[in-house]
Amino acid sequence: MLELREHQLSVIDKLRDGFKKGHRVQLLYAPTGFGKTEVAIYLMQASANKEFRSAMILDRIVLVDQTSARLEKYEINHGVHQANHWKYNTSERIQVCSSQTLETRKTFPEIDLLIVDECHIARKQITELIHKNPKMKVVGLTATPFTDRKSTRLNSSHIPLSRMPSSA
Repeated sequence: MLELREHQLSVIDKLRDGFKKGHRVQLLYAPTGFGKTEVAIYLMQASANKEFRSAMILDRIVLVDQTSARLEKYEINHGVHQANHWKYNTSERIQVCSSQTLETRKTFPEIDLLIVDECHIARKQITELIHKNPKMKVVGLTATPFTDRKSTRLNSSHIPLSRMPSSA
């Protein structure tokens, strides 16, 4: 069972508040080790519990596999949208997606909540997907919100800055 820490629950409250205030695209900026993936899993499970569909886009196969393994650990049903993946099942309410597979297939599962991992390097087609679906809620995850890379960035309107509690 997924159990979140206090600082993770706090950021979930901030994200929910942001959605209530009309911020459709939000950025969760938090340091490595904060537990951004667990926050994402919690949000996707909460969405599925309300019979909505959600997806998390990851830019590396190893991250797709790691996220799928975490969902398995918490006994959360999901499909993996990746070429030749043994867990490919688009009927599940939660999808873990390889950005490269989505770009190659030029298709995307219909969803209500999109979570973009490493959003500071968001791809053009993902950004276009967000713009073409004005009802879809989006959370970008990053520990590095500002880079010198020339990439398409998400235009987020609300940024809940998150800190881990100090160990002192």
